[in-house]
Amino acid sequence: MIKRITDPNELQALPDHGIEAGKIRALFNAYGTEYDFCRFYRQENTFISALDGSFVVCASENVDISELAQFFRMNGFADIFCTAEIGAALSEMLSASFSEVDLMRFEGSTTKQDNIDTTPSLSDVYSIISEGFDIPFEPWYLDMSHRVRHGISVCCTLENKAALVIQHNINGEALISQVACGKVHRGQGIAARLVMSAASALAPSDVFVLCEAALIPFYEKCGFVSAGKRTVITIT
Repeated sequence: MIKRITDPNELQALPDHGIEAGKIRALFNAYGTEYDFCRFYRQENTFISALDGSFVVCASENVDISELAQFFRMNGFADIFCTAEIGAALSEMLSASFSEVDLMRFEGSTTKQDNIDTTPSLSDVYSIISEGFDIPFEPWYLDMSHRVRHGISVCCTLENKAALVIQHNINGEALISQVACGKVHRGQGIAARLVMSAASALAPSDVFVLCEAALIPFYEKCGFVSAGKRTVITIT
């Protein structure tokens, strides 16, 4: 049975490593269990987080897929992030759009190449990121300011021309996201310099990014290698 977690001690059974576990733990460290818009659930040793309508599934080998699918049908969702295996199983049970994203791990040089700004104005960060991503300002700002204030996430810029977000760095695993460069500065290698510098600064943690297939060559040039596939499920 899937039950909402109200006792934070229940999350101690969450695996120490893995992108899904890291995403859930980062959300818990930022918000705890007291907010209704941020919820956590457990089915035996499978854990689920929900921030508004965005879900993350960290599944165990004995996950009950049928119950998991019923849970999402009953609760509704905007999107679900999970492993490719769980995504394939849910594709037989949910009426939704299923897309594949690549998980990549940094194996490049850990020699820092540029001095990046790790305390920029969030408004400045958003002005860059919004040129690459269709993200509404208010929810992004409210969530990011909360995460940054609690030491969960770090926003980085280089020369105020490129920006990225270190979503979390927990238990030796870090996740970089929302990498963007201002349109007038593209093609100059600034975003690549920022990514490599941020990844180097995170050493000795393992550094990961999630990207669509079209961006694989960019991240390979930055020193990343394939680390598997993940599935994003969106409501149709």
